[in-house]
Order: sequence, then C-alpha cells, then structure tokens
Amino acid sequence: MRARNSRASLFEPTRLLDMREVLHFSPDDARRVPWKNGRGETLELAIFPPEATFERGDFAWRISKARVEESGPFSAFAGFDRILVVLEGDGLVLAHGDASPRARLRKLEPYRFAGDWDTSGELVRGPIADFNVITHRERARAEVQTLPLARRSARESLSTPHTFLHVLSGALFARVTGEDEPFDLVAGDSLWVRDPRIGDELDLTGRGEGTAALVVRIDDVSG
Repeated sequence: MRARNSRASLFEPTRLLDMREVLHFSPDDARRVPWKNGRGETLELAIFPPEATFERGDFAWRISKARVEESGPFSAFAGFDRILVVLEGDGLVLAHGDASPRARLRKLEPYRFAGDWDTSGELVRGPIADFNVITHRERARAEVQTLPLARRSARESLSTPHTFLHVLSGALFARVTGEDEPFDLVAGDSLWVRDPRIGDELDLTGRGEGTAALVVRIDDVSG
C-alpha cells in the first residue's frame, strides 16, 4: 500500500480535519477472510474505520471481492445494506423470500439489497466472480458506478468522504487534484481517496480498449 499527500500511515488517527489521504493498493494488499457461513473466501480490499474487523462486525463499511463456485445461501448481515456487482461469469439469480422479488444479476450491473433479507443465490451457468460493498445502515451509504473507459478520459467529482476506485481490466492513469504525478494503475489495483478537499476531482485516462473500472462513493450518514 502506498500513500501520497497524506498522513504517514492509514492506521494513524486523524490529526487535521483538512488533510486529504490518497492510498494506492495492489492485489497483494488484500486480506483473505472466510465467509460468515463458511462456504467460501473473500478478498477484503478496504474496511473502515481501519481498526474495525469483519470478524467483530464493528465496521461502517467494507469493500471486497469473491468467487462464487456453487449455488446456495448468502450470509446474513442484520443492520447492513449490500451492493453486489457480477464481474465474471454468466450471472446470478438472487431470491429474497417474501422480502423482494427474485433478481437476475448481469455482468457489471450493480444491485442493492438488504443484508437482513433471507437471500440465496443460483448460478446461471457456472461460477462467477463478484464485487461486494457492505455498509452499516445507520453509519454509511454507498453508490457504485461502472466505468467502461477503454482509451477515453473521465473526470469524477470527489464529493463524498470516501471514494474508492478499483480497476477491473486493462490499465489507466488516475490523477487527483493537486497531485504532481498520476497514479499508474493496472487490473486489480485500487485507489482510495479519504477526506478530499472541496472541489477535488479524479481525472482518469484509460490506456487500452479493454480498460474498465468501478467507482464506489461512500457517505457518512451517522449524523
């Protein structure tokens, strides 16, 4: 993990409220965590606050990736909301009992549902890979955007306390307002911008036809 324009470490307490933090993660920085129901394993990309753990369930939000090898029940997360994005494979059908109609999840289409719901997933045709954002309902709210960049450029507003960029395929340059040099990101890399300044933006430039990314914006709703 590398940081620029920031405190020395992600794990230091905040000293100045106006200090932005920009963190660059490689795939090697992800933490492997077993699912709550023991049926698989997750790659934890980010969790907040830093001292929180998935095992204790004391986090405001968490971002992760996983492979789903077989159909079956989802872990329950009472008090949390989830956004799921299928990254690879032919999709997934989620059933929520009486809480909500069945939903067909197609590749790169974010889908939001409550962690309280009794949810099970049915693979359409074989295993999938997915991207997961989970937020404590009384502390945070997330939005997920798919960016099929290819060789184009995009400018994203950094208007929430946390913006998390994850490169799905290809490679791109990412420059945060005020940074001298852009971050050179490849598939599997992530960039986390914390506590941006008013007016900060993220400029992205794709470096190949297959370049795609996800942007997660997370607001504090604890009041």
